Amino acid sequence: MDLTLAVVVLLIAISAVFILVWVTVEVPRNRARKTQERILSELKVGEQIVTVGGVIGKLTYLNIEEDMARIEVAPGVEVRIIPAAISHPLDYLQRLERQEREANARAAKAKRPQQ
Repeated sequence: MDLTLAVVVLLIAISAVFILVWVTVEVPRNRARKTQERILSELKVGEQIVTVGGVIGKLTYLNIEEDMARIEVAPGVEVRIIPAAISHPLDYLQRLERQEREANARAAKAKRPQQ
């Protein structure tokens, strides 16, 4: 009976460790992937972007299916990159602030009593 109890406790401990590792590794990775996909879906040709390497340029071509993008880093100088190398639009922080203000305004409007 003692051996069976030890095996059950060991299996529970291994399961707990597995769940802990999954929560600390996979959940943030999935969240980051979804955020990157959302950023790429909102990009438009002509926007200023920042690459993961810190290069700033104007997006001149973006095709997710072909896994190809081009950015203009200087007049007449284009660099081919993969879309995964795009970190965010140059005005990303301003966009986040604007979205937060709009969400707060909607929440405040919803809390007001109806007349």
